[in-house]
Parts: sequence; C-alpha cells; structure tokens
Amino acid sequence: RRGLRMGDCVTKERGSDLLTREEVSKMENGTVTTFTIGRGVKMLRTQHLLGFKGDAYPAVPMLEDKADPAIDGNIDDVRAMNPDLEAALYNDIKKCDKCGKPCAFVMTNCNSCGASLADVEISKSENVFSAFLFGVRKSSTARAFPLTISMRRQSPEALIFDDMLALTPCHLNGISSKHYIPDWRFLLNDPPKALELLDTLEAQLWEATKPFLENAEFRKTVFKGDLTDEQIKDKVMKSFNYPPSQFQMHVQWLVPPMTPFQHLMAEKRNHFHEDRAFPLTYVRAVLGLNKPYKVCKETPIQDIVEYYNNEGVSYKKYWNEFFEKCLQDSMECANWNSDDFSYVVEDNKAYTFTVQDGTIAIGEAAEGVDLASLRDKDKAALQNYGRPYNEGGRPTGTYIKEPLQPKWGPGGYEPWPGVLTAA
Repeated sequence: RRGLRMGDCVTKERGSDLLTREEVSKMENGTVTTFTIGRGVKMLRTQHLLGFKGDAYPAVPMLEDKADPAIDGNIDDVRAMNPDLEAALYNDIKKCDKCGKPCAFVMTNCNSCGASLADVEISKSENVFSAFLFGVRKSSTARAFPLTISMRRQSPEALIFDDMLALTPCHLNGISSKHYIPDWRFLLNDPPKALELLDTLEAQLWEATKPFLENAEFRKTVFKGDLTDEQIKDKVMKSFNYPPSQFQMHVQWLVPPMTPFQHLMAEKRNHFHEDRAFPLTYVRAVLGLNKPYKVCKETPIQDIVEYYNNEGVSYKKYWNEFFEKCLQDSMECANWNSDDFSYVVEDNKAYTFTVQDGTIAIGEAAEGVDLASLRDKDKAALQNYGRPYNEGGRPTGTYIKEPLQPKWGPGGYEPWPGVLTAA
C-alpha cells in the first residue's frame, strides 16, 4: 500500500468536505495536506493517531471542594416539586441509536460517534445543566448514574466544568449560575446585559484554564513550541451551539489542540457545523450593535441571521474565519508524540506505521483492531474530565456547593428577558 508522501498536493475548495484519498490522488496542484505534530513529525490531515500506549497524558485534577447533593432524586422529582419549572428541566433532542448521546434535534450525524441520525425521532431528555445547578443526585435514565460535576470553578455568577465529551485535553463549559437562558438567541433581548454576562463567563472560564497552563508537565506535553499564556488565550475556540444539546446556554471553551480523532472529525466538518456553531466573535458583534431582537422559543434562527446580515454582520464571514482558525490553531498546538500511539488510521482503517524522513509512513493493515473501542480508550486517556479517576479507573466528580432552589425568582432561577418563567 502506498501512502501519500511530502510533496503530494491537493486542491480543496472552501466549504467543501474533506477530500478522500481517491480524490487527492487525482489532483495535481494545490495546497499540501500535511501538518506537523510533536518532534517535527509530519502526517496527512486525512489521518489520525490511535491506540495510546500509556495510561494517561498529564492530568490536571479538578477542584478539591466536595459537596453532597441537595435533592436526593432526579429531574422528574424536581418537576414534581415545582411543575412551573418544566420548561427548564428538559431538552428537545435526537438520541443516537449507536452510542446513546443526546444530540441537537437538527443534527444529521452524531457528533460523538458519527452515526446517522436521519431516522431518529425527536424526543425529550433531562437538562443535565439545570440538574447541576439544583444539586440533583442522579439521572432520570434507566442507569440512574450520579449527576456529579467535573468542577473547575464555581461562583454566584458562573459554573465552570469539564465537558464530558471533551474534544481537547482542556475542554470546558461555562454557564450562568443565576439565570435560565435556553440558548444564545435570548441574549438578543437585552444586548448590554448580555455583554456583561459574556464578560463574566469568559473571565471565569479563563481563570479555570489557568491551572492547566500552570501545570508544567501538562503544558510542555500538550502544547507545541513555547506559547505564552496570551497566545494560548487567543487560540481558545469559543462558541455557542444552536440548537444546543443541553437547553441551558453554555459557552463551549476549547483550548487547542483537539485530540487526534476529534481533529479529524473537525476536518470532516463533523464539529463546529456551519449554521449550528455560533462563534463568540459573531455573537459579540451582533450584541455590540445594541439593536435588540425580540426572541422567544419559536424564533427561527434563520430570521436572526438574516436580520443581522442586513445590519452588516455576516454570519458566514464570521463562521468561516472561526472554522479555519479552529483547524489552524489545533494543528499549530498539536504536540502529539507518534511514539505514544500504536496505529495510524486512514480511510477508517488502522495500520502500523513508522516515521521515515520525518513523515508518518503507513505499514501493514492492523487486522482485528476495534476502532470504536480504541477511540473510547484514547478519549479516557487524553481527557481531563473527572480527574482524578477512582480506583476503578472511572471519572469522579462532585455537586454544587451552593445550589439554586427549585423555583423561579430569588434563590432560584432569576428571570432573563424573554424567557417564560412558567410551564
């Protein structure tokens, strides 16, 4: 089997999907599709490393503060306590038949395992982020697993925690710990107030990032080169999803690089989807116009985008810049050591490999390799969610120290402009 070598080139039109090897082989001119990982090793952007050989990359433990659950039950019990909260307790989702992940109801493929969602019906799921804020003990699913948080920072204004489905070694979510805001659209009802909230969330997210950067082993292993804190901060991938998978507005805060498989997923445009990912740069730009747009649950996102396009803020321009920067920053930071992995994957097949003249060279097909299983193992090894793991090698967590009361108003969810406070 012949792999592409340095100097093989492709043409890739902006907005197109990732080119296959067959398409690549037909091209004569264009841009080189290799990128550089740790120790200056080059590999194709159509490949990813697989089969991490160790137990874990350098891990950064979560906050040591521990708390017990405030509600010894599940989200259905919260609804029974206060039926008026129902809208804040559940999500509209498509549940992946293959891996079980709750995905946004507009998704066509699962953004965890990639399985098709074309024939999956829209259903309801528990709003885990509301459960976090109320201190709910367990899930309402059949497994009834504990709804613990991989906590990174908590304050009266914000709750910051690791993303359970981390795409990078430091992948955080930031939510308001005061307001129920279903998604970013509702920020448009009060732009000045919304900008203050975003300032708060970003400041808290950055503070939660600092322990990662202050960990010398994490820093030298994960980041390529001698990046300063400010350079890393500039590379953070910040966005909202609409619709979200959890209907409590959360900033997606991804410190690059993406893990090997997730970077390939992004190259294939299975992350940061156009018309679903809304970069913070875009959201701040429309809010900065200080031209409120009345939003309710039924407001079409397309109408919002068209309105602000006409006001001079082009969603497509902001998204293109964001997407291209995400890929570029991930590649610039990627310090993965090829010696730490057993295989390279191309065309969804695993191969042994060597490094020849500073470039990944494909060897024999690795028969019997379960790609999904190894990807799951790599995720557990490379993520910081739930660190430190328990004796059984499973993630740990805690509950919120100062939970909200299960109600609307003071002590509970405070009102946000345009959000109904009754079922």
